[in-house]
This record gives sequence, structure tokens and C-alpha cells, in this order.
Amino acid sequence: MNKTLIYILLTLFAWSTYAQDLPKISLQADTLQIRPGEQIKLQVQTKTDTLSFVDFPELSQLGPAEVVRTSLVDTLQAKPIRHLQKNYFITAWDTGHYVVPPLQIKINDTVLVTDSLRIQVKPVMVDTTKQDLYGFKPPVSIDGTPINDLDNTTNYWWWLLGLLLLAASGYYWYRRRQKLIAAQHVLTPYEIARKRLNQLAGDKLWLRQQIDAHYLQLTDTLKEYLENELGISAKEKISSELLQSLKKYRFENGQYFSAELLQRLEQTLKRADLAKFAKLSPNPADIDLDFNVVKDIIDYAHQIVQQIADEKAAALAEKEAAKKRKKRNALIITAVMVFLIGLIGGFGYYYLNKLKLVDNLKENMAAPEWVYNEYGSNPALALTTPHILHAIDMSEALEKMPSKQREIIDEISVYGDENLVKKYMILVVNIDFKQKIPEQVDMSQAMMAGLLKQIGAREVNLQQSDLENTKRYFGDFKVDVPVLGNNVKVQFDSRFYQLPTGEKFVIGMYLEGNKDNTALIERVLQSAELVKE
Repeated sequence: MNKTLIYILLTLFAWSTYAQDLPKISLQADTLQIRPGEQIKLQVQTKTDTLSFVDFPELSQLGPAEVVRTSLVDTLQAKPIRHLQKNYFITAWDTGHYVVPPLQIKINDTVLVTDSLRIQVKPVMVDTTKQDLYGFKPPVSIDGTPINDLDNTTNYWWWLLGLLLLAASGYYWYRRRQKLIAAQHVLTPYEIARKRLNQLAGDKLWLRQQIDAHYLQLTDTLKEYLENELGISAKEKISSELLQSLKKYRFENGQYFSAELLQRLEQTLKRADLAKFAKLSPNPADIDLDFNVVKDIIDYAHQIVQQIADEKAAALAEKEAAKKRKKRNALIITAVMVFLIGLIGGFGYYYLNKLKLVDNLKENMAAPEWVYNEYGSNPALALTTPHILHAIDMSEALEKMPSKQREIIDEISVYGDENLVKKYMILVVNIDFKQKIPEQVDMSQAMMAGLLKQIGAREVNLQQSDLENTKRYFGDFKVDVPVLGNNVKVQFDSRFYQLPTGEKFVIGMYLEGNKDNTALIERVLQSAELVKE
């Protein structure tokens, strides 16, 4: 009796002395020198009692090193001291010396820190002096029948037929495999949980004195369901943390777990912890009660999740139906619009063709032909233009002209080419006076200002320069063009010829910033000259 008592006291003293050193952590590395891309295995071990909760961090970066992968937590020894081990595989790509910072391991409410490591990434040395250099190989002639030999056309058809049969066979097996995959039923998290609960109920481990194994499978089934169905990180949580997560968890429809159900679960988890870690043996009634509590929690969560899924499915079906109605209405409206556009287009084309506007549009879109022609007489103004200039009726403009100008002007003839596709206009104006105008009287600027006023120009920037035998007026202005929009900025350039009996001038206008039209108008103006009969 005395020997037994002494043995027990010595055992308790050794256990208390050993437990004072807990918890402990250690870090080992398989190497401290690597080449770029190679991996270092960091082995982290903890030494705790069996009731302590250990939380290893999940990392993707460890200082300058990249965490390639991690291993699962491995239990090396259990009861009374538990050794846990987790491996981290790290790598680095840039050469040099790096310091890997310490890892922080949480044990219960205490955070322990490992030592830091200094690693070296060595460069890969390549000796290029030992690499042989080879010259270019000479060209090789190939003897054979050309690919486009028509005598072998039959063989090509056989090859094509074989490829078509192969493609059809592949498509058939692909469709068959898709049907087989669709036919296989994938178990949902709820079905998996209920299947495990039914298996646990049939095993009756508590009748074989395996109460701790019974409660372990029961709580693991609950945690795995909560993690897979609700997205709660339950596997690594202790009972109190799991209860706090469930109290705060809110379903998509705004519901929470009922307080009464969570209170029952709290009692179940307490008995489960005592059964797993303290070897408590609950009575059969409590074991059956705890089993039903876990089943009720799973059923309760599944009922709410299924309700949310049904509501989403109904909303999606209504959305798809509305989309189909919208698509059908859009098709009807499109068909009506196409019919109306075709009807209007047909009548429009008829009248445009009748008024020869289609021919004018085709002429404007065509490439320049650059034709030479003379406009007016005594003398005529000769030009080279992209198209023949057409005469423009000026009778209405003469009637609207002020009386002072009508007293001076005898006749006006205007020729023009307006290209709305390429957005430019060329005008040639011949003005005959009723009497000769003295040479010292310059009417060109007044004529230019009057022309700009007639076309509704605003914010005119008018510049002038004298050339040989002519005057040049150029600049820009703003004007409203119904086809092109309001407040359009137009550039212009012109040549004025003042004669004793009248004025002759050519002016080119185009939208600002068009380099092609700038070159086109410049070519037209450079070709301008007076031709006497």
C-alpha cells in the first residue's frame, strides 16, 4: 500500500513538473540555401496538453518568401502530452539573403512566436564558354509529288470522310458521357449529414463503451454540415466559439437560429466535450437527447436554406419569363420597324431617284475625276475640280439682295459642287456690274462679307493676303448645318479677281481639321485662272 501511494505521488510530481513547461513550440528547416524556385520545408511543432486548442496560421506569403503549400496538422503523440506538427513549404525567386519572419502560433488565448530564419537564394551559374556553336545547315531538296496534284484528289476525299466520321464519333461519346454525368446524383451537404447520422444511430457505439467516439462523430458531422452548407468555419472552432458563430449567423432571408435550439445545443456540446476529454459517461437518455439536438439543428438550417433556394428559383423563373416576354415583344417591334423602314425606304428611293438625288449621292461618294471646265464669260474662270460644277439658280437671292447692291449688279451666275459625304463645297461666282468700277475701288472684301452673311456665318475670322493678279480671303466661321449639326466650324479659302466690269471669285469651304479636303481645295484654287475668248 505504501509503495503504491509513493508511486502515485511521484507520478503526479513528474506530471506537474512537466506540465509547467507547456505549451512549447519549435521550428526546423530542412535547408537554408536554395536556388531560385526550389522549396524549403519549415516544420513547426507544438507541445501542449490534450485540452488546449492550437491554431496554426494559414499563410500565402511569409515575408519575402512565397508559401507554396502547407500540410495538414499531424498528431505525433497524444495523452497526456499532445504533439502537433504542421509543415510549410516556401520558396523565393530572386537571389540574395532574406530573413523569414517568425510565425505566430495561437494556443488557447496565448500567442507564441517561433524564431526567425535567414535563408540564401543562390544564382544558377551557366558556363557559356563550353557551349559549342554550330553553323547554318545547307538547304535540303525534297523530291515528291506536289500537294496540288489533282491526280490524288480521291485520296483527299477519303481522308476528309475519315475525319468527319472521327468527329461524329467523338461528339457521340462526348454527349453520352455528359448524360451519364448528369444521371449521377451528387449528394448535398444535408443528405451527407443525414446519412452519417443514420449510420451513427445504427452503430450504437455508446453500447460498446465507445461514448467518446460516438460524440466525436456526432460533433464532426454537425461541424462539417455547418461548414459546407452555411460557410461557417466550424472545424477549427471550440464549442464556445462555435456557439458564438451560430448566435451571430444570419440567413439570407434575415432569420437567425432560435434561442431555445441554441440553448439545447450548448448543453449537448458541453456533454460532448466532457465525454471526449474527461471520459464522462452520460446516461442513455442524455445520449439520445444530444443526438436529436444535432439532428434538429441540421434540419432547422436545411429548412431555411431550402426555403431561400425555392424563393430564388421562383424569382429566377419569373425573371426568365419576363425576359422571354421582352424578347418576344422586341421581335414583334423589330418586325414592324423593318416593315415600316422597308416601306418608307421603297417610297423614298422612288422619289429620290425621280429627283435624281440618288445619282448626285453616288457622284459625291465616287472618287474625284478632276475635270477641267470654264465658268462664265469675258473672261471665263477656268478650274480643275473633282466633279463638274452645276449651275445654281440665284433669282431668289437677287430679290432678297439690298436695293443698293441691286442698283450696281447687273447679273449673277453661280456654279457649285456640294459634297455632303466628304463634307466640302466649291462655289464659283460671276458678278457683272451695270457700269464700270474705278480700279481704286475695291469691292472684293464687301462681296466676301456679303457672301458669308448670306450663308449665316457667325464668329467669322476673315484674313486677307494679296497674290499676283488676285486677292486671297481665308479663315474660318461657325454655322448651323441641318445635316451635320449646330455650331459647326468651317474653314474656307478663296481667290478674287476684280475686273472693271465685275467680280469673279472661287471659294472652297470644308469642315475644320480635314486634311484631305484641305489638299483638295488647295488644288482647286491653284488651278484657277482667267481665260479670255
